[in-house]
Formats: sequence, structure tokens, C-alpha cells
Amino acid sequence: MATPLWVQVPPLAPIRKMKLNNYTLIAFSFSILLSGFNVRGDDIEGKIKDFILKNPEVIIESLQKFEVKKENEKKLENKNKINTLSKQIYNSESLFEGNKLSNKIIVEFFDYNCSYCRRAHQDLKKIISEDKNIKVIYKNYPILSENSIELAKYALIISEIDKKKFVKFHNLILTNKGKINDDILISILKELNIDKNYLENKINDEEINQKLKNDIDLARNLGLRGTPAFIISDEIFFGYIDKDDMVSILNQQ
Repeated sequence: MATPLWVQVPPLAPIRKMKLNNYTLIAFSFSILLSGFNVRGDDIEGKIKDFILKNPEVIIESLQKFEVKKENEKKLENKNKINTLSKQIYNSESLFEGNKLSNKIIVEFFDYNCSYCRRAHQDLKKIISEDKNIKVIYKNYPILSENSIELAKYALIISEIDKKKFVKFHNLILTNKGKINDDILISILKELNIDKNYLENKINDEEINQKLKNDIDLARNLGLRGTPAFIISDEIFFGYIDKDDMVSILNQQ
């Protein structure tokens, strides 16, 4: 399984493992608490260290509040980005599956060579099959390889030929195990009755290149770090989230 590009922040190290220099970084946060200490300048670091070791819960509570504050600030920033870019995110020309008129929408940024996108696709298919009032909008974000870019362009060309054929192409690619080589691609195109030569002749058309650029620019403007990434209910979610979580978020609308 390929390593996803999104990165999770590791848990905070235990207080007792913090390096001595780290205490100086939070000295200002505790200046009021330490104001009653009669200390010389060269003794402040030792007093701070002693206070923290005797009262670790104060630091933990402070860090937790700080993390919550930063998380809320980031959510607000992302919501403002979504509002600003809503026309591009939800535009009517988007590749989509499900109920076209639904206001219950999941937007997925994906790469055809992303293993976590394949996993997420199975969840999205279940959501669509279980709720006929769901719309899933697909945004190409081919960042893993040149093959990803090629497949993204093929998808865009096929969507111009027939939206239903795009959905089938999308499903066949993302349910295939492993890298999509030429033999697999030709087999899929034969099943869809699409001439590969036609796709190759169209692959560098200005219109196709512009559509792909629009998706990539949108992903970058939203600050996406990798695939998959989702927009649900005015929130951005980085990395894989499972079916139950997606449904729960949708139902909170």
C-alpha cells in the first residue's frame, strides 16, 4: 500500500522528556505565575523547570487549549476558503456521480494511483447506493505520477463523450488492484467501446489541459496536501475518512 502524502502530527512528547531549552520557550506564558518568585536572571530557567515538573497539568491544559484554538482558527480559515471558491468547487461542469440536484454533497480530490483513494471509493459507492439523495463531485488532483496525469485527462475526455461512460471508467480504474498498465487500460476502454487512439489524439487539447489545471489550481488554493481530500459541509478533511464518518458529517447539515 502506497504511503499517503498527507501527514499526521505525532502526539506531544511527555512533559518529562522535554529538553531543557524547551522550557524557555514557554517562559512568557508563565511569567505571571512566576512573578512571586524571588529569582536572579540566571536562575529563571531552573525555577521554570522546577515549576513545570511539579505542575505538569498546567502545561498540558495550556497546550490542549492552544491546540483547540488553532484547530478552530484553521476550520474558520478553511470555511472562508470554501465560501470564496464555492463556484469552482461546486460548478455544474464537474465530474460527478449520484443525484445531480442534491444539496447533500461530498467533494473528493483524488489521484487514480492513490491506494487510499481506492479505499475511499468503496465507501463512496456504498453511500451513493444507500442514499439516492447524495451527490459526489470528483476533482482530479494527479500528484503521484505522469500516469496519474494521463488517466485524469482520459477521464475528462471520456466525460465529454458520455457522462455515464465516465462514471463506469472511474469505477473500473479505482476498483482495479495495482497500477493501471496499457493492457488493463485497453481492456477497460474496449469494455466502454472507446477508441484509445481518439483519447491519445485529444489528450493535449487546450480545453482538456485547462480543465485539469483548474482542478489542480483549486486544490492548491484550498491548501490540500495530498489525496484523498474531501469537502463536506463547509469543512476540509485531509486523508482517508471512512463511510460512517462521512455519513455522520453529511447528516449534521
